[in-house]
Amino acid sequence: MPPFKIALSIMFLFMIMTFLFAVLFTRISIKHINKNMEKEGVYSPNWDKGIGASAPFYAMAIFFERSRVPTPLFDGRYIAKYARPLDRFLAFFHLITTMGLLISTFTAMYLEA
Repeated sequence: MPPFKIALSIMFLFMIMTFLFAVLFTRISIKHINKNMEKEGVYSPNWDKGIGASAPFYAMAIFFERSRVPTPLFDGRYIAKYARPLDRFLAFFHLITTMGLLISTFTAMYLEA
């Protein structure tokens, strides 16, 4: 099997997994974290109107302290505080599958040329 077809197969596998974990992380973890944050009077980013663009910010804030620093776009101080083990699991696989999709896409593009 040619390397391009292998890279393309891996890319489609990561694409399916990325969509799956993006939906699961958004529907389960972000919903739970936002509900607990709203009890303290902290609300989700106003620039994300339900399209899920804040999901990478939430996932990064769960794992990296540097991402918890308040910025004009996002305040991640409360994210790790309310993250359950399930949320950490989903955030980890959300990040891994997203990075895998990016790397496999660029690899397939490189091998096609």
